[in-house]
Amino acid sequence: LHLRVETAAGVLLEQELCYVNFPTEEGSVGVLADHAPMMCAIRPGKLIYRADGGENRELAVGRGVARVEDNNITVLLSSLK
Repeated sequence: LHLRVETAAGVLLEQELCYVNFPTEEGSVGVLADHAPMMCAIRPGKLIYRADGGENRELAVGRGVARVEDNNITVLLSSLK
């Protein structure tokens, strides 16, 4: 599961992970490997991510969009929280 988080200033985070959870307008969404394709709006909050065998880490995010497809998650943020 590959996560890439970007703003207009550049790439904030790019990492191979086993789990990602991000805040959406409808609530938080957890993503594991082989998740169904989706696209959604991101709301301000905490993006939580975990590498294999690691602990959860957090990234404060503002508004943006997320796309999940083929074990790739791309998060485009208009701002940081």
